[in-house]
Amino acid sequence: EKKMFALTYCFEGVDDNAPYACTIAVSDDKEKLREEMMKCVEEDCTEPTDDDDDDEWNTDCNYMVYRDYGDEVILQHKKYINLDASYKISSVNVL
Repeated sequence: EKKMFALTYCFEGVDDNAPYACTIAVSDDKEKLREEMMKCVEEDCTEPTDDDDDDEWNTDCNYMVYRDYGDEVILQHKKYINLDASYKISSVNVL
């Protein structure tokens, strides 16, 4: 039986934005998924530019790392303090 891993993103939702989850990538190499997860986290944690104040409310960026468990990273939005998002690597079955 081959062991595979999946990197899943979960957006918890806030106000009129519905929660959702999606699998971003699968691999038999857990380290590759960790690298991909850290790229995604870095992108989500980018701060808005001074040119556009509305960007600070953008739910695609302006997060900070709230918790880092290695195979799971939980992000919290800097403006929507009740908005969390997460990335998780988990083992999956190969059918």
